[in-house]
Amino acid sequence: MAAERRDKYNSFQELKIHEKEGIDYKVLLREGISGLAVIAPHGGGIEPGTDIIADWIAGTEHSFYSFMGIKSSGNSGLHIKSEQFDEPRGIEIARASDIVLSIHGCNGNEKVIHIGGRHEELMKKIKERLNQAGFTALMSLRQELRGRKPENICNQGRSGSGVQLEISGGLRRTMFDNLKDMDGRKETDVFIRFVASLRHLF
Repeated sequence: MAAERRDKYNSFQELKIHEKEGIDYKVLLREGISGLAVIAPHGGGIEPGTDIIADWIAGTEHSFYSFMGIKSSGNSGLHIKSEQFDEPRGIEIARASDIVLSIHGCNGNEKVIHIGGRHEELMKKIKERLNQAGFTALMSLRQELRGRKPENICNQGRSGSGVQLEISGGLRRTMFDNLKDMDGRKETDVFIRFVASLRHLF
């Protein structure tokens, strides 16, 4: 098992003392009417591609939120653990929703999605839908990817249970023509297939 990462900041309250909004990070959000929030708390250059995936899944009916690293380098230093994530707008979006689906990126060259969270029924539906679409989706056995803690942002909705998807780097690289190019990258057919498999599940 990979060693658990050590973050520079333990909370957004810590981060905002040293980092500037609009220069080092930005927040994107919009409110939907469905009761579902699709969020990417490690968007932009932190876990590349996750904000775009979340945005497309959310569409116009679901709420959408992303905390995005926008530095020219060093965005990984803006990562805050999901159970410690306390950016006020993200917390507000989550708590105003019935269910939260959080989109993350994990390391690894394999093309796999690790499914975690506390909403067992929805986790199973997502696994089935992704597998039917030709993806390898697994219930995560890796402790750091399981998303089981009540404090995790994916479990901050009114139901107290949500879903966390950890998409490997190997799979995310197939979703874009250039994953690291935040401004000029284009979505691939793999991206379209992935989003379409989840788009109308909720």
